[in-house]
Amino acid sequence: MRFSYALMLTIVSLFIVALTSHAQTGRIAGTIVDGETGDPLFSASILVVETSSGAVADFDGNYLIKGLQPGTYTLRVSYISFATQTITDVVVSADEVTTIDVAMQSEGVNLEEVVVSAGAILNNEAGLLRQRQKSIAFSDAISAETISKSGAGDAAAAMTKVVGASVVGGKYVYVRGLGDRYSTTHLNGVELPSADPNKKAFNLDLFPSDLIDNIVTKKTFTADKPGNFSGGLVDISTKAYPERQIFSISTGVSYNTKITGEDILLGRSKDGDYFANGASDRIMPREVDFRVRNGYKIPNAFDAIYRSETDAQELDRMSKSFDSEFAPTPTPANIGHSYSVVYGNQYDLNGAKLGLIGSFTFSEKYSGYNDGSVSRNKLIGQYGATDELTNTLDVVDQKGSRNNDVGFLLNSSLQFGSANELSYTTFISRSGAAAGRYLEGFQEDIENSLFQTRVVQYIQRDLQYQQIGYEKLFENFDLRLDAKYSLSKSGQDEPDLRFFTSQVTELPNGNTLYSNPTNNFQRPGRFYRELDETAQNFQVDLRKSFSLFEETGAIKLGYFSNVIDRDFKEYRVDIYTSTQNVNLFNEVEGDIDQFFGPMMGVIGELRGRPELGNYIQNASTERSNYDADLKTTSFYGMLELPLGKKIDVIAGLRSEDTEVSAESGDAELEVGGFDKLDVLPAVSVIYSINDQFNIRGAYTKTVAYPTFRELAPYITFDFVGDLLFAGNADLTRTLITNYDFRVEYYFQPGEIISLSAFYKDMEDPLERVIRSDIGNDAMSIQNVDKAEVLGFEFEFRKNLGFIADPFKQFFFTSNFTYVESSVDIPELELQVNRAAYPNTPTTRNLVGQSPYLINADISYQSPSEKLGVDLSYNYFDDRLMIVTETATPDVFEKGYSTLNSSMKYEFSNNLSLGLKIKNMLNSERSFVQDYANKDFIYSSFKPGIDLSASISYSF
Repeated sequence: MRFSYALMLTIVSLFIVALTSHAQTGRIAGTIVDGETGDPLFSASILVVETSSGAVADFDGNYLIKGLQPGTYTLRVSYISFATQTITDVVVSADEVTTIDVAMQSEGVNLEEVVVSAGAILNNEAGLLRQRQKSIAFSDAISAETISKSGAGDAAAAMTKVVGASVVGGKYVYVRGLGDRYSTTHLNGVELPSADPNKKAFNLDLFPSDLIDNIVTKKTFTADKPGNFSGGLVDISTKAYPERQIFSISTGVSYNTKITGEDILLGRSKDGDYFANGASDRIMPREVDFRVRNGYKIPNAFDAIYRSETDAQELDRMSKSFDSEFAPTPTPANIGHSYSVVYGNQYDLNGAKLGLIGSFTFSEKYSGYNDGSVSRNKLIGQYGATDELTNTLDVVDQKGSRNNDVGFLLNSSLQFGSANELSYTTFISRSGAAAGRYLEGFQEDIENSLFQTRVVQYIQRDLQYQQIGYEKLFENFDLRLDAKYSLSKSGQDEPDLRFFTSQVTELPNGNTLYSNPTNNFQRPGRFYRELDETAQNFQVDLRKSFSLFEETGAIKLGYFSNVIDRDFKEYRVDIYTSTQNVNLFNEVEGDIDQFFGPMMGVIGELRGRPELGNYIQNASTERSNYDADLKTTSFYGMLELPLGKKIDVIAGLRSEDTEVSAESGDAELEVGGFDKLDVLPAVSVIYSINDQFNIRGAYTKTVAYPTFRELAPYITFDFVGDLLFAGNADLTRTLITNYDFRVEYYFQPGEIISLSAFYKDMEDPLERVIRSDIGNDAMSIQNVDKAEVLGFEFEFRKNLGFIADPFKQFFFTSNFTYVESSVDIPELELQVNRAAYPNTPTTRNLVGQSPYLINADISYQSPSEKLGVDLSYNYFDDRLMIVTETATPDVFEKGYSTLNSSMKYEFSNNLSLGLKIKNMLNSERSFVQDYANKDFIYSSFKPGIDLSASISYSF
């Protein structure tokens, strides 16, 4: 509750601050950069001729002129060694910000004063594209302007516009068809930890679009960045010094055509669920919790029945202390809803400049289906001897989920002295995910009975992230110091995860038998999982600029340290049925509430002794607990070397000393981990044929790491995913050699056509596999010897005005990615497969790699800029997801198309309406095994079409 009160207090405070400040005049703001390199020009002067007022550009080239009466002005921009630029016809309106970005030309290029009209000044998106044109890395960028026009409400929605990117689940971003292992997310230049301990990807939907200045996706490694990405590094830059006061309140609703208004399966709701604080409502009963955590005995059935009345009383009391819920219940899927509040402004503090921007976000969303299907199939005998796979499981799948997310972000920047900047960012998020699942149908071990299994789950994730930065410019030495420290604490509570499997048999006499035989199924159980992780990150960079051949180069040196500690505990309580009542489930006619309610503990007396029904026992094991840590220390040096006006060479070397350890609570199990010192080179060459045409090439080495969970050497259940997962202590990191080539042509501001090629040579790539030595449904991870990835990317951005004048308001963006991948199959796996299929090839596709990715987008902006409409299409081709260790076919995720549309209409400068339709095609999500030219279903469902509307008001 204290978390909720703090967030509410924050909202009220922002509201009060906003109401006490109201602009009466207009402002001019923008960025001043070197037109050749795209670098910001610190301390460049900009003067308003008519008023003699002005400003000086800050570290990032940004400036702001306030207090201008509405009217038309002339600006004069000057900087040492650059031609003075005069900008005419600059219109300023009351309570508005006029954006004027300036690209200066050196005096060597133009000795005379440059005069341009404000109408010819580049807009934000074009300026960002210019920055990309001059970038030392292969990159793609999205400006705040594009995000606003597209109607994207958060960073995840904005990433759908990036070449080669696909957004999974509305929040996770994969680049170039590679999984989250090969991508990373940064906030203002520092890596963000994932709120999900089993994923590397960050939930990008937690960042409202109003906070974002731009998003840059780097696809090639440079030595000044951590080497733990090969697909893409997504860097979100928040607004540091808002050009004007920002105070907006937004609210929205969402509707799913498949489940809204219908019943889906969920566990019973708790008081804390709405604000994602439901874990505290599902804690283990105190007496049981004390005994389980501290290793004290829970009385067993024999002692309770035959030896001690005290044991019987204790076992009865503890068994009855749990609630009876062991199956999800039909629950109405309500209309989803969301709220957000954003406030930002900048202030003058006796010559210092303070920038503040913060947000509070909340959302609740339901999802699910009642008509999914799950099957398991295996090949019996020789490959090709039959056209069919043997079905071992075939069930109807019903699943429901409710996700509640709360987030708070505050970014503050203080510029003081002649060249000092201090920044502080804090980010707090909490998510609560309630889920229920029910599977019913055929299972091979009980082929004459109806198989039924149920899951009730709640997961709460918390993340507290803080980042402090200091930047100093030593102007006399052309030296820039940039230091950042971040501390994050994350946790995941999974309290009272319940599962129960049973069977229903129709007897020859017409009666129905309800049973839960433990020789076929796991005992009913309750799991309590707790994970706590702390991460500390420190980095310092020094950049020294110099002149060579009348061009600007730089030397960059830096240090990086990353320390992560994780503690994971799992406590388990199993439910036993007394031998006195072996048919108890049948006696209550399969009534689950009766079975786990009144039938718990002592239920009567039998022959003068206590009669037990169901009772609890501690099933926790030390091997299900683990401690893990990661320590990375890096040093790097990098040179940006201009060889005349057309050629730039960027060369760097980074050392990364990484030690990873994952140790089980069971000392008999092997300690997982590795200790590697990697020296990672990064060399790229940029050849600028002219101001519009670039050719780029790059050679780099990067790494990818297994997660802590993948290293921890124990087997656990993922009930919602109905698979076992076994960690592998023998895993090591993947070393990747990357070759990249790109040709890019910039038609005019904001427009580009580019063609890229990339090749990746992977040593010890990490692959998910079904291990036959554990069981047919046991998933694990392994290193294979080698993998290769070859791909091509094509991008095209163009205003459609070249077709005809009426099309000037339309903008078309498309990108296409084609990838071929090849993995050497391990010798042991190959031997097992060839025993059933002698012609098994020696290679296969890389897990998670899609051969094709297509993104296309067409947008319309009305002449008044009040109406914006966007239609986007995405497609990814079939991708390998699960590798089997036998001749049973591998599991592929079938490719599907997604069509989304959005509309944003501004009724005034203050009020806007947004409408969105997601997944308009309602494509089926299915996983299949391909055999004898037929697809055998592994799992499938349709998610429905999402409709949403939002309204936003700015003060």
